This record gives sequence, structure tokens and C-alpha cells, in this order.
Amino acid sequence: MSDPRAVEAGEYDALYKSYVHLTKEVENLSTIREIALAIGTSIELSEILPTIATVVQGALGVRKLTLYEWDKRASIGKPLVAQHGRDLITMDRLAEDQIEIEGSTFGGVLIGGAPVIANSEYECDAYIPLISKTDTLGVMHLQDRDDGAPFAQEDTALYQTIGGMIAIAINNAQLYALAVTDGLTGLYVRRYFDLRMEEEMEQAKRYDREFALMLFDIDHFKKFNDTHGHQTGDMVLQEFADLLRNNTRKSDICCRYGGEEMTVILPESAMEEAALLANKLCDIIRNHVFTGTGGQDLSVTTSIGVSAYREDFDDPHAMVEAADKALYKAKELGRNRVELDSY
Repeated sequence: MSDPRAVEAGEYDALYKSYVHLTKEVENLSTIREIALAIGTSIELSEILPTIATVVQGALGVRKLTLYEWDKRASIGKPLVAQHGRDLITMDRLAEDQIEIEGSTFGGVLIGGAPVIANSEYECDAYIPLISKTDTLGVMHLQDRDDGAPFAQEDTALYQTIGGMIAIAINNAQLYALAVTDGLTGLYVRRYFDLRMEEEMEQAKRYDREFALMLFDIDHFKKFNDTHGHQTGDMVLQEFADLLRNNTRKSDICCRYGGEEMTVILPESAMEEAALLANKLCDIIRNHVFTGTGGQDLSVTTSIGVSAYREDFDDPHAMVEAADKALYKAKELGRNRVELDSY
């Protein structure tokens, strides 16, 4: 005959294990929900990556987290973003931390498509593949848990779920970027420009905010193309776009308006600030040495029209038209100069 106390103890032990398991499941679901909400706040890759790094590192309780993109052509893992303690490290600071895929743990994770746990006396690592549908995009590398415990195999299901969420978010952001950016220059396309102008004007009307617009035209670009060829013309457009990106704020919206015309939307900027920046950019472009297909040095100038939001603008088109009229005036007055909307 069995001892009732032993039966009770066994039942209690089973109930306790079930309770611990359910508690863990609830914690995991809470973690997944927290990460899902954070990832869903934006579709822009530049905004998603820092959010992922910060939120996931905190939610998983790890000392270091790094996201790597799989560059299949070069057979390397390129770091996209990292969170080390409280220090967020962006792509520009991680350029030297590339990982060779062949013969490495990273390669095994990418090709095998399964997490790898590597605990040692000195450090603990977890490598999680970032898989969107059937496409492996990269690896999430976790280093050292905050509580000092090793990574557990039983946690890999949670890590895989989070890795899948991250991969889908990155993939969606990349697809979005392809849809809204110009293939040659990497600037936003005209459709995106139109949408952002509508948003900025709505914000300006509702909250009495300032914003400005610069419209650029590369001087005599058709003649330039006829003289040097379209390949050199394309190289000039790319360099010109880089100059705009590198000499404006992250919050500014650089777009290819059409052909050799480009534009920059300047949120929270008045006419005076826009004029200063426009003249600075005009000088930068004038003094920049552009490069042709044969390596030859080329000189390029630009004409710029500037407008700033005012209450009598009924819609974004009116503000664009004001910048366009100022640009036309700059061309009439000899090009290679900035003109402001005089209204």
C-alpha cells in the first residue's frame, strides 16, 4: 500500500513544476509582446535597428547584443547595430567588426538555420539565425546574461521566435526602403516627397510649426551629359546626392524630385535657417571635385530655390511652386546661386 504522504508530495512536486513552467511561458509571452510593440513603431530601418538592439537586450537580460547581416556575395557577417551595456553602437562604428562566415560559428548558424549555445568558463554566447520565411538574413549574437547564468538550451525556442520577429521587421523595412528610395541616388522618390510634404504642412497648420523647402537643379546638366556621357552624369548625380545627405541633418528629408532636380524638406526650420544651409550647400557643391568615369576631375554647380511655410499656402503644391519660382529666378540671374521665395 502506497504512503499517502508520498503521493501528496509527488502531486505537489508535479503541480510546482507545472506552475514554474507556466510562469516561464507567461514571462516569455510578455517578452515577445514587449518586443513586438517596440518593433512595430516604425518601418524605417534606421529607426528600427536601434529600437531592436535596446529593447531586445533589456528584455532578454544580456550584457551585449549585436545584429549581423549576411552579405552572401562577400561571405561575411556585417554588423548592423549593437548594444553593449547602455552604449548603443551604430553601423558606422562597427565597420571593422565584420565576421568571416566560412568555418566560423556564424557560418554554421547561417547555413544550418538553428541556434547555437556556446558556454565556457570565461564567456557565454548564443547565436540566433534571423530567418524571414525561408530566407536567412543574418545572426543575432547574445553575450553573457546579466544574472551570470549560462544560456540554456530550453531558451532557444524563445530566442528563435524573437529572431524571426526581428528578421521580418528588417525584411519589411528593406522592402519599404526599396519602394521609397531612388535606385541611382539612394534619395527618397518623388511619391515619398509628396507624402512628407503633406504631413509637414498638416503639422505646421495644426501645431503652428515651421518648416522649409530647398529645390536644387544641377546647372547645365543636359549639356554636361552630352559632353561627358550618361555614365559620368549618373556618377555626378550619385555624388551630388551624397553631398546633400552628408551635409544635412538626419531629420531632413532628401529626395530626388525628377531628373537632375533634387529637394530637401527641412522640418522645424525657418527661412533664415534654410537660407544659411542653402548657401552653405551651394558653396560645398561649387568647391567639390566630382569624378568622371575616366577618373577625370569635374566641376559642378547648382541653383537653389528656397521657400518656407506660411499661412497663405493652401496646400503643399503652393509651397513647392514658391520654391520653383525662386529656383527659376536663380537660373535667370546666372545660376550657381541661391534665391529665396520673396512673396
